[in-house]
Amino acid sequence: AAAAAAAAPTPTSTWPPMAKSADGAVIRSASAGSAFGEVLGVTGTLNYQQPGVTRVEARRDAGGSDSPLVGAAWAPTQVLISSGRHRPGLTLDRAGFQLLTKGEHPGPEKGAGETKGEHPGLGLGAGVSAGHRVRGEDLYCERAVIGAYYRECEEIVKQVTGGRLVAAFDHNVRCDAAKAKGKRIDGGNLVQGAASLVHGDYTATSAPWRLQALAQPPKRNDPLAPILDQTPLLPKEEVDRAISGGGRYAFVNVWRPIRTVETKPLACCDASTTSADDLIVFSIQYEDRVGENYFATHSDRHQWYYFPRMNPDEAMLIKQWDSDGVVGSGRPGDPSAPSAFALHSAFADPSSPSAAPDRESIEVRCVVLY
Repeated sequence: AAAAAAAAPTPTSTWPPMAKSADGAVIRSASAGSAFGEVLGVTGTLNYQQPGVTRVEARRDAGGSDSPLVGAAWAPTQVLISSGRHRPGLTLDRAGFQLLTKGEHPGPEKGAGETKGEHPGLGLGAGVSAGHRVRGEDLYCERAVIGAYYRECEEIVKQVTGGRLVAAFDHNVRCDAAKAKGKRIDGGNLVQGAASLVHGDYTATSAPWRLQALAQPPKRNDPLAPILDQTPLLPKEEVDRAISGGGRYAFVNVWRPIRTVETKPLACCDASTTSADDLIVFSIQYEDRVGENYFATHSDRHQWYYFPRMNPDEAMLIKQWDSDGVVGSGRPGDPSAPSAFALHSAFADPSSPSAAPDRESIEVRCVVLY
């Protein structure tokens, strides 16, 4: 055992496949007729990094494709992934992610399983007239997404976070079957596949980099470049204030199914169970900038959740960075501080029907200034 613990990581230059557990278990409730298929949890396999990995690097082209990886060593690990439905405490501030349902307004201190006030317009329609809501196949249209749907997502995030300024600035549509066919968003990038690896979208270094970039003229591959031209998305003085410590900023994704999710759902790790010691920097060289994500090594502390059979009337907010958070910046060790971010990954759900269609989803990235 000691020799195994001291062994060097086994490097690979390729992205990992979505691992399937040969003995994956499904935990169901004793009562029949549950609206959510009675699933209380499953055992799934997540792609972590092996102990000893210190940094991973790659180059990413304008279409979103990556070069071979340098420094990666995947460690498929079987974990319990519990259903987050009706479970208290899964809020953006506490856990780093939060489920929203059409007609309900949880707010920043309410989550799945807690008392919710009615708010019939919550994006899931808010701020967008019924005739202009973007749904289904429209989410494969770049113009529809960066127009009405960006506004919808901004309103959702603003209501839940209480942010003073919220701006959507990027998005991905994901479907493995569409990616395999080379499908492209009408007027936009290629459709991406489900990301089946444990990761966070920003680091303590790349989050302020990205915020500063939003106060500069858009780059060629920015979705909003045709609309903004040379006008920055954010005022420079606002960004300078946030980064200098005079304010707070965050990045929040609005993750939503295009159709009901029957396979390859997205799981999130409760941010309160993650430590800075678990994190590994993944450096990405773009054509016009450098970005960083976090990968992670496994810890028995990690608690994973998902929301079985999410449908288009639901959305999950996932915090990607909070400058006031407890990991990497802000007030480390302060139990009253908000979560910094939530690690997340798609996974092979053993409760999925054998002939289930591929997951189709969209995530929109929003910046929040408080």
